[in-house]
Amino acid sequence: MNRIISASLLIVLFLTSSLFGQSKTGDYMKVTYLEVDKESLSGFLDGVSQWKETHQQKINGSDRVAWRLYRVPFSSNGSAWYNFVSVEIAPNLNALEASNRNSLTTLKEEKDHEMKLSFAVHAEIWKTEADIFGGSSSPSRYVNANFMYAVPETMGDYLELEIDIAAPLHRHQTEQNRMDGWTFNRLVFPTGTAVAYNFITADHYSNLEQIELGITREIIMNVHPDMDVNEFEDFADSIRERVWSDLWELIEYAD
Repeated sequence: MNRIISASLLIVLFLTSSLFGQSKTGDYMKVTYLEVDKESLSGFLDGVSQWKETHQQKINGSDRVAWRLYRVPFSSNGSAWYNFVSVEIAPNLNALEASNRNSLTTLKEEKDHEMKLSFAVHAEIWKTEADIFGGSSSPSRYVNANFMYAVPETMGDYLELEIDIAAPLHRHQTEQNRMDGWTFNRLVFPTGTAVAYNFITADHYSNLEQIELGITREIIMNVHPDMDVNEFEDFADSIRERVWSDLWELIEYAD
């Protein structure tokens, strides 16, 4: 498929200012999926304030950019085993593990790891490949996380789809206050044939009403007037699959 957006516009995309404390292009994220049962929920929530303090110390020491804790009220994955997600944003991959830990005893005593040892069931590393955000100074209350599988044989076309076509559409949504922002993330770890997805897009919203204001055919035609919408939809379906989507709601954060 021919490129739709010029190189100059692509450069503008990466120079767009980011929402304070959210991931921006080049950042790494450690995404930890947590399973908290009803019997443990009270103790889990009681420990969140100490967990936040631990992450604030890492942010103050430049090991982290930000930290987010979400609950997961909805998932289209029928076998989803998690109901909370912790997101640590770091400026580089090494910073995610940077620490002054001296012993296993110290490690176990840290609230960050105490929570993970108790509730974490899976962790991933994402890298943000593109971002678009408005000018809000607070993190969005909701995130719609879309777990995508891109066909390896057409990877170049998929990257073009997200960066050259989808990103300007999300910029339009942001400028019209129909969403707060958008990130395009690559799954760095784990890898292998058992992993169901290799990219994740994240749509950021202030309220649930915004989620219903999706990207319509009219918006696509307005942003990309020279593009055949039917051709675009067929093209998109042929190179990637939305494996499942989650709705995450912010319950605590540190910047």
